[in-house]
Amino acid sequence: MRLRLYLAVCVAVATPALAQPKPPKPQPQLAGAEDMAAFERDLDSLFTQGGLTADQAATRAGKVSPTVLRRAAEVEAAIASAQAAELARVPQVSGKASYTRLSPIDPIVFGPTTIEIPENAYVLQAQLAVPLSDYLVRFPKIIDAAKLGMQVARASKQSSEVNAGQEARLAYYEWLRARLQVLIAQRQLTQVQAVLKQVRALAEAQRLSKADLMRVESNEAQAEQVVNQLRNLASLREEQLRLLIGARNEESLTLGEDPRSNINAPALAKLDDLVARASQNRLEFRVLDLGIAAKTKQRDAESANKLPRLSAFAQADYDNPNTRVFPQEEKFKFTWLAGVQLTWTLNDYLISRTTDRRLAAETDQLRADRENLLRGTRIEVLAAQQAVQLAQVSLATSQKGLAAAEEGYRVRRELLNAERATAVELVDAETDLTRARITALNARVDLRVALAQLAHALGEDVGATH
Repeated sequence: MRLRLYLAVCVAVATPALAQPKPPKPQPQLAGAEDMAAFERDLDSLFTQGGLTADQAATRAGKVSPTVLRRAAEVEAAIASAQAAELARVPQVSGKASYTRLSPIDPIVFGPTTIEIPENAYVLQAQLAVPLSDYLVRFPKIIDAAKLGMQVARASKQSSEVNAGQEARLAYYEWLRARLQVLIAQRQLTQVQAVLKQVRALAEAQRLSKADLMRVESNEAQAEQVVNQLRNLASLREEQLRLLIGARNEESLTLGEDPRSNINAPALAKLDDLVARASQNRLEFRVLDLGIAAKTKQRDAESANKLPRLSAFAQADYDNPNTRVFPQEEKFKFTWLAGVQLTWTLNDYLISRTTDRRLAAETDQLRADRENLLRGTRIEVLAAQQAVQLAQVSLATSQKGLAAAEEGYRVRRELLNAERATAVELVDAETDLTRARITALNARVDLRVALAQLAHALGEDVGATH
């Protein structure tokens, strides 16, 4: 439709009026190199020195993410569990102090000897129990399992930081893309308004119909609507980024990463090699591997409950009266006892068997999760590598399109100067040039997104700490 309109403009300009004198040819203000330079200046103004970059957004997001804060709390809980496991090695020490009032009992008489039964009983007692077999069989495995659980919690926290950073990094690029789209839409609106000005001049000179004028006016309204929609989208993208990085309401966010700067893409590598790198680098694999090791230690510790337990014990009594002393007297007497015992409980054995089955099933679940992660990582790495390749091709193609659009614009200006082209054709060439430039910029953003996704798939995110 637009091409037909432009052809109609050309025909209207070239065809003389037959039955009336030729009206003066309108001379609209044409868009030229000054306007393109202004567009470049507007593009430059989007990016400020010291503005926010994608990597900075990722770093900030890793510190304020609610998921990361939850993982930090889980780390503290895991540390407390590890400390509790260490305390299991401390011998069981207990003490007791009591007073008991006894009912009166008649004294016992043995001939001339009378034994009084005390009515007040005082007990001071200390006990010591040392689980000897647990020190050798059970406690080391429990402590190792608790330490592995602490490492799992820390690796999970680091993985959450990396994932939060990746989410913020992609949100940053979407915000960048939206800001560029707003700039383009505004530029396109300006071009439509320039065309409308020319068409109105031609319509006033009766060179175009009112229907053609109304169509251009409709295009202007649509362009204004697109600008408003994209502004709302840019505002939404910025708010999403603010939430991810924890930006305050009074903080002004500016773009600090210019996509026009060149970046180097990694060389192609075999998929199997990339998957091997990912399985070594990605924290998700480390979390699962540590979890499997922790479950194995828990099973080993639980197996110790099936065996008899050897323990040593000691007890010291300072009682009044002391029941071990005969005859009983209302005096404090010190006695002690010590020994070893070997115990085995059927219930503990049966419960340990079921607990071992549960731990074995949980271990199998983690192994299945790891296999799923490995398969998913393979697809993720392949998709990211393909996205990088496509982005590189798109970037090269867009550069060619940009060169062609620049040449077309230059030719149209020369033809216009030689009165062999119309103003509408020049504006159309300028529109094509603007679109070609934004296509090139969009391709650069796509390449950055693809590289970020590939680095994340390989576990090589910028700023990630393993």
